[in-house]
Amino acid sequence: MIKFGIIGAGWRSEFYLRIASLLPEKFLVSGVYIRNESKRQEFINKYKVPVFERLEDLLKTDFDFIVSCVNKASINETAQMLADQGVAVLTETPVSSSDLKGKIQVAEQFHFMPRNQAYKRIIDSGILGEVHQVELSCCHDYHSASLIRFFLDIKNEVPTKTSVTLPHRINRYNQRSGYTEPTEIISEQKITVLDFGGKTAIHDFVGEQYFSDIRASRLLIRGTNGEISNNTCTYLKDGISHSFEIKRNCFGREENLDGFSLLNITGNGEVLYENPFKNARLSDEEIAIAACLIKMKEYCDTAVPFYGADEAYTDYVLLP
Repeated sequence: MIKFGIIGAGWRSEFYLRIASLLPEKFLVSGVYIRNESKRQEFINKYKVPVFERLEDLLKTDFDFIVSCVNKASINETAQMLADQGVAVLTETPVSSSDLKGKIQVAEQFHFMPRNQAYKRIIDSGILGEVHQVELSCCHDYHSASLIRFFLDIKNEVPTKTSVTLPHRINRYNQRSGYTEPTEIISEQKITVLDFGGKTAIHDFVGEQYFSDIRASRLLIRGTNGEISNNTCTYLKDGISHSFEIKRNCFGREENLDGFSLLNITGNGEVLYENPFKNARLSDEEIAIAACLIKMKEYCDTAVPFYGADEAYTDYVLLP
């Protein structure tokens, strides 16, 4: 059983509470610290977990680590304050300082998402040859930087950058609070070209993509011997091009009565990704965050980092 406390009552903290409620055999929330009184009452009514108005009360509970889901302006300060007290901290992004010290890891979840794990399995198989180019239009800024480094095997190399921000008209019909009457807005399209010297990346993102089906995500990963374009992989073998589809296999479709969840991702006759939480009704995002919680417990037990503040800061500097 992995036990953790939560600081904050924002949108992101509810991901952790949902995950714990859907996987009670794996996770236990020792409590939530919330300063805002109305938010405290809302969480008391919504979730069956202890809710505290003082941080010191949360820190007296039985936990392996604390998940910090505070606002962006307080991320660094809160993580360091907890670490200075000997508390192990899993902090949300972005980390905008390279000076954080102590038992701090970062919940950078995008590379743990099932699709991205499947892509990496294909890259590591070698069938694409040397992977040297990535085009991402699936997530914003530092998250995109994390995926670029993940797919291109980039550590802390400093690229040359060319960036442009364009106005982008779109009908908004969905957001964090739910569906609304469609309204035309002016959003921003951010495009950045990164040249690492022999490896290149293009970040192209419109913020509406997270909640809009009329702005699809796009991923292109290119190597000397093939490429992955969204859910299709094409590669050269014996002078002939071969293609296969990257397929999601789920429970709960049509007549299947095994619940509703992701089973695995397959392609080219292989299992490219196996969902470790296949019996829980988790979204891909929640699967990735649950993987961060598992990794954080391993870090607490072994002191082997999985995503340190230095890596998260590299992402932040790369695409702030």
